[in-house]
Amino acid sequence: MTLLRVEGVSIQFGGVQAIQDLDFVINPGTIHSIIGPNGAGKTTLLNMITGIYAPSTGAIYLDDVPITGRRPHDLARLGLARTFQNLQIMRTMTALDNVMVGRHLHLNRNLLSCLLRLPSVTRGDRQARKRCVELMESVGLGGYIDAEAGAMPYGALKRLEIARALAAEPKLLLLDEPAAGLNATETKEIDEVIVKVARSGVTVVLVEHDMKLVMGISDHILVLDYGRKLAEGTPEAVRANPAVVAAYLGAVG
Repeated sequence: MTLLRVEGVSIQFGGVQAIQDLDFVINPGTIHSIIGPNGAGKTTLLNMITGIYAPSTGAIYLDDVPITGRRPHDLARLGLARTFQNLQIMRTMTALDNVMVGRHLHLNRNLLSCLLRLPSVTRGDRQARKRCVELMESVGLGGYIDAEAGAMPYGALKRLEIARALAAEPKLLLLDEPAAGLNATETKEIDEVIVKVARSGVTVVLVEHDMKLVMGISDHILVLDYGRKLAEGTPEAVRANPAVVAAYLGAVG
């Protein structure tokens, strides 16, 4: 059984065909990377999967349930979470409160109960805070729990976004260039976090330009070329594909 299935998906913006008749599947428990140059359609594809864009044609399924064109907050309830290329951090809040925002689907949102601060609400808040602390510790941010997010290093903020996405307890986590702008040490930290997330049972879809990272941690790679599938397979198969080597990879050390 596949976790995510994309069938014949296309989308056009004006006269530009951003994604063209794309098919692929993602199996549970894997790290599935999507690579290609700028303009290949990688982020556009993530935006269609997560409901920001609706495809012009084709269909998308999550656990065999059709999700094509569903709104992002509906997809979050179904187990989809993501991060973005550009940081979406609330910098005047603490790091822990940022992660708590991602936990809202698992909190009591009944207006009357919250106004009265019933014991079930305070108990749920306490449990949620404990879980968010655990998530921060799991991504190496145990020392930043009470820190103001705006004062944190850039690399730590990248991991904070992953912790916030994990707070929703997703079955599928989509990461859009999590290593962008990071130095070698920060990239290694992100690498370790992604592997740890996958080992915890969360399936990961990774869009990334860092080929060393991609080749080192991926179970499966999809290569896009102007919105079309150029190649697909294991890192070894993609690395050996002459069209991929010529177009994107060159020599990978």
